[in-house]
Formats: sequence, C-alpha cells, structure tokens
Amino acid sequence: MGRSSEFACPSCSASWQLFLGHGMGHATLENVLDEFPADIQQKILADTKDEKIPSFEFNFCPAVCRQCKKVIAVPVIYLHHSEQTYFAPCPDCGSTVDIFKEDEDTRCPFCGEGLLSLNDIGSWD
Repeated sequence: MGRSSEFACPSCSASWQLFLGHGMGHATLENVLDEFPADIQQKILADTKDEKIPSFEFNFCPAVCRQCKKVIAVPVIYLHHSEQTYFAPCPDCGSTVDIFKEDEDTRCPFCGEGLLSLNDIGSWD
C-alpha cells in the first residue's frame, strides 16, 4: 500500500503533497511499465527480455525537479537481474530530477533556506 505524504518548508511555507510507494496494481512489470515514458520502457524491456518472471522493486519516490524547482513523485524501478535502476523525468517539464530519501535532510528547492519536513497524511492503493 502506498502513502500520501506532505513535504513542507518551514521558511517559505511552500508545501507539496505526494503519493509515494506503490499500490497493488504495481505487482506486475506490465502494469509498472505504463508509469514510464516510451524510451525508458524499451530499456526496461531490453533488460528483462531473458527473464521468465522479471524480478524488480518499484516505488514512487520523492524527487526535486532541477528545472521546475518542485518536489514531485517519480516512478523508480530497480531490476534485480541487471542491477539497473530507471526513473522517469519530471512529469511537468520533462527535465532531470534528483531523487532523495525521505529520511535525509533536503533543502527546500523553492527558497533554498529551510529543510523540508515530512508528514504522512494517509494511504492509497
């Protein structure tokens, strides 16, 4: 089950609500592929073509868009056999993102001053 979380900056009051983790619908590679753009889908399929049942870990993870300066959730997949990790670009502008761990200190991308706080709001599936 996924969780709904809010990241907030104490300095500028900017906040972002994200759906993180994964739902029951993300149990198969076929369903997970839909979360990625076509070019990344092709790379994932190439890396898993020799596996009868591909082994992977999938989650929506928090990230900061380098262009938009927003905190967003992006799909991330780790393929066990090839040991490759793929993640999608910013869904708003297509730019590269920097993924961060929820438990690490992350500076607000909007003002650059405060460290983001994390509050779990609920769950989703």
